[in-house]
Amino acid sequence: MAWVKVNRYETAEGTTIVYRHSREPWLSIESRKRHIPHAGGRSGTWDHTTYWVVINNVDEKECYSLADAKKYVEDLYGTD
Repeated sequence: MAWVKVNRYETAEGTTIVYRHSREPWLSIESRKRHIPHAGGRSGTWDHTTYWVVINNVDEKECYSLADAKKYVEDLYGTD
């Protein structure tokens, strides 16, 4: 499957990287890294990344690896 990195942006909450399918522009995967505060009152944060399959600008499914997100799209649409 041909995925192209099309955007990257950072906010105070974390970093998002957008990958778009080269032949299906309505289909994308977003890597969303979020800063999670430490428990127990400790200062600082740790980062947690999930991968969202986005169809027509609507969040469809959250996955825990890029490979899982790509497989989900392949299984759903049969695209290569």
